[in-house]
Amino acid sequence: MLRIRLTRVGKKNSPSYRVVIADKRRAVKRKFIEIIGHYNPTLNPKEIVIDKERAIFWMDNGAQPSDTVNNLMCDLGILAKKEKINKVFGKKLSKKAIKAGPVEEKPEEEKAEATEEATVEEKAEETVETPAEEAATPEVESAEETTEAEEPTEEVASKTETTEESK
Repeated sequence: MLRIRLTRVGKKNSPSYRVVIADKRRAVKRKFIEIIGHYNPTLNPKEIVIDKERAIFWMDNGAQPSDTVNNLMCDLGILAKKEKINKVFGKKLSKKAIKAGPVEEKPEEEKAEATEEATVEEKAEETVETPAEEAATPEVESAEETTEAEEPTEEVASKTETTEESK
């Protein structure tokens, strides 16, 4: 399978790239089929040159552009703007952030509705929990009282046993 991708050339700390047609399985800096352009990100504005005819020819023959080359082609007008890929290169997410999943922000109207619903639900939960808590607390207290009442009787019984043994 053929790929249209970037191959890095240039000096240390001064990258520039060639846009090449290469086999997908080959290493990035190895043999390629054809150079169809170049990209220099260090210049201001960035220099992007891609031969449109050759790019379309290779894409018609089954070559697929990499994500970066796809975005560069969209910027040049070779591909439609809607085909641009939104990919963020940066820090990797922590394990906690991955488990939590993506955070999506809701519009302000939905946020207001969600907060109103949450307050109504909290109030309903509080009214339901209050009688249940009151009913549960006396049982716990009575259970504590019975254990306290049992402990002294055991102590008294053990004292009586020791006094009987001594006689």
